[in-house]
Amino acid sequence: MFDDLKNIFRGNNFISKIILINAIIFVVYTIIAQFSPAFVAFVSNWFSLSASLSKFIFRPWTIITYMFLHAGIGHVFFNMYILFIIGRIFGDFMGQQRLTGLYFLGGIVGGLLYLVVYNLLYLSGEMSENILSMTAMVGASAGVMAVVIAAGARFGDYEIGLIFLGPVKLKYIALVLFITSTLFNFMSNFGGNVAHVGGAVLGFLYIRQLSKGQDWALAFHQKIEQAQKLFEKKPKLRVVPNDYGAQKTSATTSKKTAGTDNETQAKTDAILDKISKSGYDNLTKEEKEFLFKLSKNR
Repeated sequence: MFDDLKNIFRGNNFISKIILINAIIFVVYTIIAQFSPAFVAFVSNWFSLSASLSKFIFRPWTIITYMFLHAGIGHVFFNMYILFIIGRIFGDFMGQQRLTGLYFLGGIVGGLLYLVVYNLLYLSGEMSENILSMTAMVGASAGVMAVVIAAGARFGDYEIGLIFLGPVKLKYIALVLFITSTLFNFMSNFGGNVAHVGGAVLGFLYIRQLSKGQDWALAFHQKIEQAQKLFEKKPKLRVVPNDYGAQKTSATTSKKTAGTDNETQAKTDAILDKISKSGYDNLTKEEKEFLFKLSKNR
């Protein structure tokens, strides 16, 4: 496990980035909070996800920022540890772009479900406006749960070695994590557990739609990249000769590349289906090497 931990922080991948960002924010937040209670109130007001719809409308960024705040060391450790264990399996098989897109989609859907449920309670008279205004949510649990459920649904027969239990199939681990973190203490952490359910449902539906050719996570990641490009400095325009022969060669190369991409995707889908049916250990050496090289190129 420690070798895996060292390797994951050496690479430029999503899990290492998200764990480091959450750890740094938690440490800095905790240190400053010891000296300035006003700072805690400021951060909670502007970056946690308020249950009040009127507050959220004027702080729409909180649908993302709430995922980077945690209520305690146990909270942040559990979320990041589960993401490290399950997320790297999903990322190795499905690629870092899908992992990134699914994580944030799960967090967003979980946050939106939280808003809907609390405001329905308010409209039905089950909750006062004062309580609604004072209620807020933090934590990455919804995004993590989306990854956990998606991994369990897609690679259910993949086995993870657990202390005292030995090899356990991923689908059972995902189910137990969902039950213990959501259903056992539903009312004591009502808002957070509502978000867990939203993330879990998103993860399950994502795998269902993926089998139909609709890749929500990859599409969302592409939207993130497009948004990032809006803030990048654009290179200056350059005038180049118009070479028809070069254009023709380039077009031919593009067609060949597209054909190769289609073949790679078909082979990847076949291997993933095999994993889902018979487990990762039943792959041939060539199939394992193919997945390893593919995950490095994504």
